[in-house]
Amino acid sequence: MSLRPTSTDEGLFEALQAKRPGAWLEFYDSYAPYVLSVLRRVMGPDRELEDLLQDIFSLSLEGIGRVREAGKLKPWLRGITVLTAREALRRRMWRSWLPLGNPDEGEEGVIPFPTTTDALEEREVLWKVKVVLDQLRVDDRLAFTLRHFEGLELTEVAETMRVSLSTAKRRIWRAEAEFRTRVEQDRELRALCAAG
Repeated sequence: MSLRPTSTDEGLFEALQAKRPGAWLEFYDSYAPYVLSVLRRVMGPDRELEDLLQDIFSLSLEGIGRVREAGKLKPWLRGITVLTAREALRRRMWRSWLPLGNPDEGEEGVIPFPTTTDALEEREVLWKVKVVLDQLRVDDRLAFTLRHFEGLELTEVAETMRVSLSTAKRRIWRAEAEFRTRVEQDRELRALCAAG
């Protein structure tokens, strides 16, 4: 994954810094698919993703002046994305412990209903992976998904989560051990992981 800015990134960065009309919309159009893909990987299938996407770009608008070069734009945005996801996961954990909310609202984090047999099987596997991930500590889950689902290098995981390299490694190791333990308890997930 190359973080080297393209000439388009450079031009967009300059337009953002100069607060040119239309620059913010272009920034959103250019980076929203990337942010959404990171959110999907760290949160799993979730109906809150679109709201989180808006929150992330609102935070970006407030903090864009702190970015000093075009090459730092994507990692900076990824950091905001992960921290926003982290807060959402923590809020969700608190809500699960407290008897709050409306039972008529339906299941939170629901995966959309599938329309084909393959989609049904995929949905079931995704749900099982999500259940396993939901049982991990929030910081461990984020480090694990950034490393294994987003494909970041260890240093990038540490930078994104704003922790030391040793802390990032420890979180990934702990999450991997917990993930393996939980996968071993499910025959279908065990077979899926064995198949690669």
